[in-house]
Amino acid sequence: MLARDLMTTRLVHVSPGTSLRHAIRMMIDNDISGLPVIDDHWTLCGMLTEGDILKRHEFNLSPKAAPDNSDPAFFENYVKTHGLKAEDCMSRKVVSVAPGASVAEIVALMRLHAIKRVPVLDNGRLVGIVSRRDVLKIAIATPDVIARGDDALQLAVATRLLAELGLGKDKVEVRVRDSVVEVIGEFASDAEQEAIRILAASIADVGGVVIRTPTAQPAR
Repeated sequence: MLARDLMTTRLVHVSPGTSLRHAIRMMIDNDISGLPVIDDHWTLCGMLTEGDILKRHEFNLSPKAAPDNSDPAFFENYVKTHGLKAEDCMSRKVVSVAPGASVAEIVALMRLHAIKRVPVLDNGRLVGIVSRRDVLKIAIATPDVIARGDDALQLAVATRLLAELGLGKDKVEVRVRDSVVEVIGEFASDAEQEAIRILAASIADVGGVVIRTPTAQPAR
């Protein structure tokens, strides 16, 4: 799945000159934690997030003392923490992706930069945003692997055991009877057995999962 498949395209946004109070009200009213700041051509100028707002002077218990000399960084920070417009407080260095970016790429960026949303740009123009919530929807939207009949179930389980857990026919035997999957082998840990159980149970039409060693009797 790609960014274009996940992204939200009905975007709540503000312009650089939008008052900060109005931008905050939009975030509250729309139950969102960040807003893209765009110009008249839908070019992304920055992102205004809850994190940016919490850096403001109203929430700072230890305001910085004025510097002895004319330090540009001090005055830039003052504008960011005291400014009254979205462009004053927004983050200008924004991590973005193209519409063809994969889910794995998007999640990697979210984790690396500790961000909650990633703008999607097409030739520099904002076309959507992928949020953590959008990514989480995949977990409930992706259909289960479907296999019908005992033979099909046996093949599906055996194939995934090899592909995902590295457990081939030399390590485990898979049997299926009346949709109940039985996996037989010598297991190194309880975690290995639980991983097998989770994998097998995720396949649609599996009616139950039994895991045992070659000498153990099947559960009744």
